Amino acid sequence: MTTTDTIAALALGVAIVAALAALGSWKAARNSNGAAQTLSRIEQQRLHTDLTPVFRCAIVANETRSTAMLRVHLEGPPGLLSHDAIEITVSIRNDNPHRGNGPQLAGTAAPEEVRAHIWGPWKFSGDGRDDTGRTVAPQQLMVGEWTRYGLTPTTPPPWSTSNTQDWLSDYENDPVRLSITARSKGSTWTVPLEVPVTTEGTA
Repeated sequence: MTTTDTIAALALGVAIVAALAALGSWKAARNSNGAAQTLSRIEQQRLHTDLTPVFRCAIVANETRSTAMLRVHLEGPPGLLSHDAIEITVSIRNDNPHRGNGPQLAGTAAPEEVRAHIWGPWKFSGDGRDDTGRTVAPQQLMVGEWTRYGLTPTTPPPWSTSNTQDWLSDYENDPVRLSITARSKGSTWTVPLEVPVTTEGTA
């Protein structure tokens, strides 16, 4: 092997070592960047969970249970104080999320009608509610503030053979199942709640 060949071989070896080192550095940087992104995502998820709004709710019906009032109080957490106002949308949950998913039989209600009906004791009655009384218009609340919503008893669906009295008796002791969606600064939380109903004079 000539001197020239030796020099060329050494140069090639150095180039290979440099290339391997560069490849190792690139892989290390990529792995480091991936780890940083994962940690950032975990931290964002943790912060989002830590800021989940805490609501205290109460429902009080009048003595004849012809009307009721839902009070929603945004209690915390303290970290939400920096978010200023929180937009909340209160809805009544479907007590059976699979209701209406089965095949429609001849002469029966359409699945969307079944899902739209409120299978529970109360619906919203005030301004800003949707056609079914399931959801009310969004409101702005800050931590420590509260709002309230009027409620009225539900009725059996048009295709039901139950009368109103029997329908309400079936739900007399049931809680109102709520879902409160809160939004602030690009974050969204959905908080499920079950709120018992008390009657004036017995609360």
